[in-house]
Amino acid sequence: MPTPFPSRQAAPTRRSGAANANPTTAYWRCTRCDKLLGVCRDGRMHLRFARGHEYLVGFPVQATCRGCGTLNHATAPAR
Repeated sequence: MPTPFPSRQAAPTRRSGAANANPTTAYWRCTRCDKLLGVCRDGRMHLRFARGHEYLVGFPVQATCRGCGTLNHATAPAR
């Protein structure tokens, strides 16, 4: 019997095509399970949670992965 929910797909890690590439965007992923935690844009981290909760925060950033529970740290924007 098929499952009622489609399989989760991995979030894209790169944008295809040089015209769409944004050199100021970096992805922050969990060190253990590689789940997407946030996106760094213009020197601030964009965090998005369920039910429309979104935060733009400065560095350093700490977040607990919702997938595996690992505490992750980001001290400065990725270059």
